[in-house]
Amino acid sequence: AVGLISFVYFLLCRNDDRLVLFSGRINLINSHYEQQNNEDRTTLHPSREIPLHGLEYIRGRWTIQSVEDASREVLRFRGVNLPAKTPSVPSNLRTTNNSQHLYESKRDVSFVGRPFSLEDAPRHFRRLSHDWGFNLIRLSTSWEAVMHEGPGILDEAYLAYLKELVSLAGEYGLYVIIDPHQDVWSRFTGGDGMPWWTLDAAGFETDESTLHDVGSAVLHQHWNTTYGDMPKMTWTNNLWKLATATMFTLFFAGDVYAPGITVEVGQDGKRKSVPIQQFLQKNYLQFMDSVAAVLSDCTNVIGFGTMNEPSNGFVGVNNIDEIHAPILHGHTLSAFDSMRLASGESLEVSYYPFHFLQDSHHVLNPGGKSAYKSPEMDIWRRVGIYKIDEETNKRILLRPNHFAMKSSEHFTTTYMIPFYESIQRTITQRNPHLVTYAEPHIDPADPYPSAPKEINKNSNDFGWGPHWYDFVTLFLGRYIQWISFDFEWKIPVISPMAIDWSFRRNLLKMKHGTEQQSIHILVGETGVQYSGSEKDYTLSLDRTLRAMENSDLDYAIWCYESINNDVDGDLWNNENLSLLSEGRGRGLA
Repeated sequence: AVGLISFVYFLLCRNDDRLVLFSGRINLINSHYEQQNNEDRTTLHPSREIPLHGLEYIRGRWTIQSVEDASREVLRFRGVNLPAKTPSVPSNLRTTNNSQHLYESKRDVSFVGRPFSLEDAPRHFRRLSHDWGFNLIRLSTSWEAVMHEGPGILDEAYLAYLKELVSLAGEYGLYVIIDPHQDVWSRFTGGDGMPWWTLDAAGFETDESTLHDVGSAVLHQHWNTTYGDMPKMTWTNNLWKLATATMFTLFFAGDVYAPGITVEVGQDGKRKSVPIQQFLQKNYLQFMDSVAAVLSDCTNVIGFGTMNEPSNGFVGVNNIDEIHAPILHGHTLSAFDSMRLASGESLEVSYYPFHFLQDSHHVLNPGGKSAYKSPEMDIWRRVGIYKIDEETNKRILLRPNHFAMKSSEHFTTTYMIPFYESIQRTITQRNPHLVTYAEPHIDPADPYPSAPKEINKNSNDFGWGPHWYDFVTLFLGRYIQWISFDFEWKIPVISPMAIDWSFRRNLLKMKHGTEQQSIHILVGETGVQYSGSEKDYTLSLDRTLRAMENSDLDYAIWCYESINNDVDGDLWNNENLSLLSEGRGRGLA
């Protein structure tokens, strides 16, 4: 009976072999703009520019004055992400496929022209706003883009480019939320976002591929092809590898878990040591302040995110001698084994080419290299978590529970809330109208987080910016119509109707939590992998957007990558999630 009901439900949603709820243009939101077919960007929306003074955010609702009378209309957002994960200069670094030479140019990169050039911007913004009906862009910037040369050294050319790009977006009726983007910390740890010198300050070697070679990170461009093809979404494993986990631990909780680890700052003769947590956060806030300052008079910027997909690092790991990664994928090992590798030890490690499917063992760090510039800079050995026996050279674990939190503590309350508040103070000093979209840390124990009460009560200052994906489709890289998985209940979900119900239930949990949310919720990322047939990825996108709409949530689709192509996808870590490929729209047509 359940199968028959599901089949009938599916037939009702079909039309010529594709769902029709959302596969057409996203026709909404921009109705208060007069949209014409004129190709001239200066007359595309001839009514007026976006007036920030007419836009208000009160108790979690965005409203704008009606063009017809004095009443106010609730403004809803349907948006898209514009990524800028890799630099435009040197040009060979625009892709992770073959950019092995990222180390020698680490200081001398430029993100001007990412996500696309100012010359091409009118064409892209016209497509997004006029042709596809979006009214919001979540625009990626990064700490590395602004401060790649060194601490406190700003790339003024990039900031000028960013301001001009945001201003152009406003001429096409596009509101902007600034996304301080990172994935698994840095390009040098298999992701993007944070500059090389943050790793250098922690003592890591960044002049060559050492972090990858010793197993402290996995980088797409250095993948050992003797293992076979790189497993899909392998870059996410870096969350639980030493380099990424160490940096997030130091950033959010270095004062607690790495006391005495300092960085030398200042000029010769006036140098002083500062705690590494203070060093990292101070420079991150300077990056955020510089972006907020240059965009302070851009009336279409409505808010800033806090940090894309942050991590708790090692904080909260009760026993570092046990594997704490939630999924066995790629080379999976405990935090202590990661420390052993980084210290120069070789280890035989289990290898999972598919999730939870082990097929072999590999020796990592066969050359016995250290991940640090010198063995004396090994942070976790200096802190006293382990020692090396002088006679046997064996690593001896001394504090397996070093990162455990008290039962009364929670990572969000203890570390994220103060961080959200510092971002809010920083950006509103430049523009008091900006809303801070707090973004949750990645927590496998809470895959659908609702806004914490500490920011929920500040409904005029904060929004909530979680992400949501159909994880089965995302990680497998293919659409499966009849089967999914509920990551909260940890059970398989079978049949299209049950999947729709599960998705909606999880999204409503994120929306309401245990109490009614009073702040605006914008799902900052959702989207699908464009693999398989056009029919499959269209059905996949329809299912995802149906979940969003049925939950009455505002959202921004990941992503619109102007350099996506049919062969290499988004040119970043084997992902292929762009609505655009080689000038063609996908899934919306």
